[in-house]
Amino acid sequence: MVIKSSGSSLAMSEIATEWGGSTAHSISEYYSNGDLVWSGAEDESGNDIPSSGTISFSDFYSTPTISTGSGTATNFTSDGTYTIPFGVSTLTVTIHGGGGQGGEGDESGSGGGGGGGGSGGTVVGTLTISNNSGSDYEDGDSQQTVAVTIGDGGNHASSGTHIATSTAYAESGEASTVVYGGQTTSAGGGGYGGGFSGNGTAYANASQGGNSIGSNFSASTNNTGTAADSYQAASGDGGSSNGTAGKALASNPLSLTSTGGTAGSTSSNSAATGGNASGYGAGGGGAASIDRTGAHHWSGGTGTAGYVRIQVAS
Repeated sequence: MVIKSSGSSLAMSEIATEWGGSTAHSISEYYSNGDLVWSGAEDESGNDIPSSGTISFSDFYSTPTISTGSGTATNFTSDGTYTIPFGVSTLTVTIHGGGGQGGEGDESGSGGGGGGGGSGGTVVGTLTISNNSGSDYEDGDSQQTVAVTIGDGGNHASSGTHIATSTAYAESGEASTVVYGGQTTSAGGGGYGGGFSGNGTAYANASQGGNSIGSNFSASTNNTGTAADSYQAASGDGGSSNGTAGKALASNPLSLTSTGGTAGSTSSNSAATGGNASGYGAGGGGAASIDRTGAHHWSGGTGTAGYVRIQVAS
């Protein structure tokens, strides 16, 4: 609980409630970088609490004052650790899962094209931080952290391989997660698009990955993304089929770049491969299928990885 702002007198008991210490209290207990007040703690005017010399009750109005907003944002495009500033009580967190891969195209038998991969889910909300006020720390204590994992976009290594198998060589996107206090909050990955395996067997599009909300997280946005498309069947032997485009993030509050991969086209063998997605959380394009051109099988485009932003709210 932050100490009140200036305008009325401040009691020693109010400082002690926020910053701790043992009775009988003295103002000299509360130099910063000492046993009770961390180095760099600021008052309401942005001034550091003194670490030596003159110290007064007025140095403690609105302490600890915490910088908030966009200037405190940390963006994650790969796995990492967020160190929580001393005194912070809530964090605003935005999470996007990775996009799914586009489905394959194959011209064996009837065959057909692939569906575009689904977009990653989106979770936005407030993460509540516990035991992080002035009185919870002594000099030398470690700061708390949030573990961040970024979900990969779907990218099956064998996509486009033409072998006599009914196995789907397409991959869904992975979930992006934040873990704090033993609780995990995550945005699921996009499903892979439906398509045709190397022997012309149709396979269904994969389901979207589900989001998960930890007990210390209050979600204002909980969107599972746009589902992947199903396979695009050709019209009998000798028929051809275009793929469909990958899906961009369905909820994108930060206006990130998120562009689904282009659909594979029957205009040429080179154009039949599904386009790769770009940006964050987008699905790859589904491949086309072109009958009797010498080529037999085409890969779906890859999805893009997820994204996490954490910024101080209070």
